[in-house]
Amino acid sequence: METPRGLLLIADPSLAPTVLEQVAPTLAKGGVSLFSSLEDTGASSRAAVRRLVLFDGRLTPAHAELLNRDPPALLLATRAPESGPTEWEAQILGSAINGGILTPAGLSVARQSIRRLKDVQHAADAASLIAQEAGGSKTASQLAADVMHELAVNALLDAPVDAQGQPKYAHRRTEVQEVDAEDACELGLAVDGARIYLEAVDRFGRLTTGPFVRALESYGGRIQVNSSGGGAGLGLRRMIEHSDLIAVRVVKGRESRVLCAVDLGDARRRAALPKSLLFCTE
Repeated sequence: METPRGLLLIADPSLAPTVLEQVAPTLAKGGVSLFSSLEDTGASSRAAVRRLVLFDGRLTPAHAELLNRDPPALLLATRAPESGPTEWEAQILGSAINGGILTPAGLSVARQSIRRLKDVQHAADAASLIAQEAGGSKTASQLAADVMHELAVNALLDAPVDAQGQPKYAHRRTEVQEVDAEDACELGLAVDGARIYLEAVDRFGRLTTGPFVRALESYGGRIQVNSSGGGAGLGLRRMIEHSDLIAVRVVKGRESRVLCAVDLGDARRRAALPKSLLFCTE
């Protein structure tokens, strides 16, 4: 049976009642409906139901188990004690579930297909410059560059596999300067005045929650930076720390699409700030 498009809401008990009252109307604007119970889903098994976890946005290692479920729980942040989810996050959630473009509607998105490693750095530099031109702080522009670099390297080098399903470039990341034409990835970039949206798309659809689960399991502890890929050596965990939101949509065997939203403000210690992590698979 097809996975239902609605979501079963699981709300953190610490959230104020006024927050819960705002959830359904806000999600509806993003094209998302809620089920009131498992019986309402029409699904043949409990495992098929997508669960939306509404919480204060402070990620901890405890959230790794929620992300490791099948299907993964969707972790949606509230950003103030009396405030529900934001409309822009609800819109991205709706797009991730329903198969739309992840970048919020109405924004002008610059897209570029790349296959050379030097184009990764060019894309990172462009993200930094556009963040500054949009009024972003120096901190935000650097974080935008780092996130774009990590997104691009992962899509370009880690995603491609050969006909036997074996990685083509991941085992020799430091040697590859250019990938085959059919292995090129697409990058996207947009701004809305408050944040910059950075996206990478590959055609392989192999991305799983595993790397995100491992990143969350160590969240809040010491970080081990892996610079084996060259450049920023950001790592997935730091990408999560830098972002207000990460949305992933995977159509298995066809496409992986990852979107990060980075706030343009001057806050430096962003790891503890509210953030949403939305991982959808088909």
